[in-house]
Amino acid sequence: MLHRTARLLIIAALMFSIGLHWVVLQSVAWASMVVTYTVQEGSLLEGVSQTFDDSHPCELCYTIKESRKSEKKAPERTDSKQKMDLALPVAGRIVLTPPTSVLATPADFPSAVARSICPPKPPPRSERCSLSLG
Repeated sequence: MLHRTARLLIIAALMFSIGLHWVVLQSVAWASMVVTYTVQEGSLLEGVSQTFDDSHPCELCYTIKESRKSEKKAPERTDSKQKMDLALPVAGRIVLTPPTSVLATPADFPSAVARSICPPKPPPRSERCSLSLG
C-alpha cells in the first residue's frame, strides 16, 4: 500500500512540475461547458461551437487563465558576471601512453606457479561414462 501511495505521489509531483494540472483543469472546464451549452441550446453542435469560441468562457476558464499568468516563471538572468562560459578548451596535442605492466606474471601469484602443471593426457574415464558399442 505504501509503495502504491509513493508511486501516486511521484506521478502527481511530475504532473505538477510539467504543468499538466492546467491541462486537466481546462479539460474539465471544457467538458462542463459542452454539457451546459448543449442543454441551454438544445443542440450538441451549438454546445461544442460555443465551448471552443473565445466569446463564451466560463468562470473556471477565467480562473485558469489568471492563475497561469500569475504563475511564477524563473527570471532570466542578463547579468554577464553570472553567466557561465560553457566553451570547452581545445587541447593542442593529446598523448596516450599504455600502462607499464599490463599483464601479471606467474611469479606475482605463487598459486599460479603451483597450478601450472599440465593435466594428465588423456583424462581418466570412469566406468559409468564409458559407452559400449556392441
